[in-house]
Amino acid sequence: MAKQNLVTKHAVKLLSQAESSFASAKKEDAFVIYKSLPMPKEREEDWRYTQIEKLKIENFENEAADAKIEASAHFEELQSNGIILEDINTALEKYPAAQNYFFKSGRIDKDKFVALSAAQFTNGAYLYVPKNVELKEPIRINFNFSGKKNAIHNLIVCEANTKIDFIEEYSNNPSDSEQLNACVTEVFANNNSRINFYHLNSWTNEVYNFTNVIGALERDASINWVSGSFGGKLNRLKIDTLFNGQGSSCSNLGVFFGKGKEHIDITTNVYHNVESTTNNILVDGILRDESSSVYRGLIRIEKPAQKTNSYLANHILKLGNKTLANSIPSLKIDANDVKASHGATVGQINEEHLFYLMARGLSRDEAEKMIVEGFFEPIIMKIPNEELREKIRAMVRG
Repeated sequence: MAKQNLVTKHAVKLLSQAESSFASAKKEDAFVIYKSLPMPKEREEDWRYTQIEKLKIENFENEAADAKIEASAHFEELQSNGIILEDINTALEKYPAAQNYFFKSGRIDKDKFVALSAAQFTNGAYLYVPKNVELKEPIRINFNFSGKKNAIHNLIVCEANTKIDFIEEYSNNPSDSEQLNACVTEVFANNNSRINFYHLNSWTNEVYNFTNVIGALERDASINWVSGSFGGKLNRLKIDTLFNGQGSSCSNLGVFFGKGKEHIDITTNVYHNVESTTNNILVDGILRDESSSVYRGLIRIEKPAQKTNSYLANHILKLGNKTLANSIPSLKIDANDVKASHGATVGQINEEHLFYLMARGLSRDEAEKMIVEGFFEPIIMKIPNEELREKIRAMVRG
């Protein structure tokens, strides 16, 4: 069996564990489901404007998945507070909580790439935070892969009255051939827990990325999502938020930057299942060269979810006439005592602004860079973590 490694900094230890028997059985079941699901098509609502038919997924099925995972945190603080940070295989073998939460929210039977991750994941991180724990320093996880395929499953469980910052970053080593990343992260925010969840991905031109993040919130819990998507032949990030407890709240800040012939595919779905929940989404993106994007945003309010307050907005700036942007916000509301709305804008860069800057001595390239930075800066300033603000600024500058 393949060895799974989670490298932990500061503690200077290497965790290595053969695939767990629990995971092995679950993966066999998931593989049957994966084979039964057809490849999605662009005409399907969840895949509109994404040319998924170009991907030959069968070319990756028999490739061995590999990933290097580095975790950085104050491990003495984790240990003293009873926090568990392990690789997913060790966790599924040792901890009942990991088994109980594993794919509790994720749906294997609805998405071919979620099923692929469930059937063939070889690694991942498990984080468990017990009741009444507040971490002062963030936990950082870096995922990097160099082969043809990477399949990851991460599981984060925060018990009642906890507060954490979690940062995950994805990247790859360049390859001469196409590469595939299929990742699922499940986040569980139990009563009155607070999670700041940061996701950054940066891919080379040959990567097909399919990352699915699912967050479930119980009573008075909150998750603040912050995401940045950069690069990739096809870079798809989907964040689903399930409001399962009264008084729960969520914010979702996202930025993306496409260039060359990259295609960025962002989806944010929120499901208000109970009353008195709050949601606010803002996703902004820039396209240049011949890049393209699609943003899908859904607010779903069930009949019992009275007193919901939910909003989403998406703004896309196009640099050049060869870019293509699509924005698809939608509302599905079965309750009557709610506040729900959405807004979207897609526009070309303002030539008058460029002329103004160029008239003051800047080249066109320098002027475009200044406008790009100015476009992203309002949303970057909303990010709570200063380190992440600077990192995203650097990625925007290229």
